[in-house]
Amino acid sequence: MNKFYLVFIFLILIFWNKSILKYSIFRTAVYEFSPNNKSSVIDSTLILNTHNNLLIDFYRKNNFELVWNSKSDRDILIQEITNSENEGLEPKDYNQATLVNFEEKRETLSDSLLIDYDIALTLSAQKLISHLSSGKLNPKKLYRNWDLEEKKIPVNIILEEGIKNGKLKANLENCKPKHWVYKKLKSSLKLLKQYPAEKTIGLINLKEKIVPNTKNIYIPLVKKRLNYWGDLKEKDTILTTFYNKKTQEAVKKFQARHGLKPDAIIGKSTIEALNYSRNQRIEQVIANLERWRWYTQNFEENYLLINVPDYSIVAVKNKDTLVSQKIVVGRDTRMTPILDSKLSNINLNPNWTVPPTILKEDIYPEAKKNPTIFKKKGLLILDQNNEEINPYDWKIKEAYLYKYVQKPSRNNSLGSMKINFPNRFSVYLHDTNHRDYFDYTFRSLSSGCVRLEKPLEMATYILNDSLKWPLQKIRDTTDISYYNKLQRKKQLEINLKNSKLLAKNPFFKIDNKPLPKPELKTIVVKIKEPIYLHLWYWTAWENKGILQFREDIYCLDADLYSKLKY
Repeated sequence: MNKFYLVFIFLILIFWNKSILKYSIFRTAVYEFSPNNKSSVIDSTLILNTHNNLLIDFYRKNNFELVWNSKSDRDILIQEITNSENEGLEPKDYNQATLVNFEEKRETLSDSLLIDYDIALTLSAQKLISHLSSGKLNPKKLYRNWDLEEKKIPVNIILEEGIKNGKLKANLENCKPKHWVYKKLKSSLKLLKQYPAEKTIGLINLKEKIVPNTKNIYIPLVKKRLNYWGDLKEKDTILTTFYNKKTQEAVKKFQARHGLKPDAIIGKSTIEALNYSRNQRIEQVIANLERWRWYTQNFEENYLLINVPDYSIVAVKNKDTLVSQKIVVGRDTRMTPILDSKLSNINLNPNWTVPPTILKEDIYPEAKKNPTIFKKKGLLILDQNNEEINPYDWKIKEAYLYKYVQKPSRNNSLGSMKINFPNRFSVYLHDTNHRDYFDYTFRSLSSGCVRLEKPLEMATYILNDSLKWPLQKIRDTTDISYYNKLQRKKQLEINLKNSKLLAKNPFFKIDNKPLPKPELKTIVVKIKEPIYLHLWYWTAWENKGILQFREDIYCLDADLYSKLKY
């Protein structure tokens, strides 16, 4: 009996030990350290069950081993996550607190928690790389009139090569935009955070204008805001209600760095800019940093860069700004689209075919009341055979059957020149018959296209052909008076020739038919040199330590910031 009992106990112990062994095998399948404790294997099902393709691909390529074995790499990532607030990002989005906690206790973590830590590091790194390279949000999902090419970021390659080659810090740094505007935005964020927390200054609820050398109860409040932002240095007279010379100069300085007319008149736009708080400006800069992560970072050798809210265009070649001009952009109901493209050709003396939006919202309503509107605007109504239709025969129900064209002339809406580039919005850069618009500081006035301050000079720069297309030839080609002059010269030559013929033969019959009236003809010039266009939107930066802001003419900043937060 005793022998039998001992055998029975022995068998139970063997069975129990096998169960423990089986459980241990299961555990070691999840986490199996190598002898030097520097690498381990993760159960692939643990990763596969996340259904995160980016994570699965990363660990599959690394044989489902733990990869964050280097303390240096872990410290670099955690530090970059901490510093992400300098990029306008939030460290909490990358689980900063969790990673710091894991790292502090790493030596005492269980096997399963070490796996959790490794995966958490990878997920945070992948997310950070993606956000630094292409932003947190996708502009195509936010806006219908933003047409930027979606970036394809090799997140896992950036991460894997950084870890394997000891270049994690450099690779993360290379993910950040390198353009000077992005760097200026980061500087702006740093500067804004150095301003003291605002005490309650109060809003300037003023509807009328304040003109220089007058008294107004809001002047002390204006002075407080100017003093806070550093535009007004003196504090001793801050409570006086008289709008004196020193305050006027401070207002001019404030207006200039906000893209406003520096006339010292405190009107609606100046008051709106003064009412911005420090936190609102910080949010504005963060929204602009996000936009710059959407934009391409691979700038070409030769390109045009447009900032819509700044009403400006620059031509850059080999990193040098060679041309800078004012522009007019679309009003808020007909926004200029944001896009990247490549210039294709220039039309000198262009026809203007009226686009559908303008027809529907502007032309048709007026034409229903009075068909003479077509003649007043210099519009031809053409049928499908390009035959002209009498405006009095025009009917609104048949309006869609026709196209509406302005011939080349001084009064053409496109002016003397337009620059074409492929885009789905039917917009282009062009001259204008409203030259007075460039005298305004607020120039959100067009129907979506971009109007150039000096279009012929821009055409000369783009064509870059001093033999075939010097500036004077472009001017002559687009000037009807030049053709009139040529015609008069030709008529004199004909008259002189006829006089000589009559002198020889008094009975010579002269053809007195006048020469046809000269007309401008459209000339299409192909752009041979590759020149790209970046038509973008940003409302903040800094210049030599001085903060610069522009009116958010399409009201995009606050909305974007709220979407970034939630």
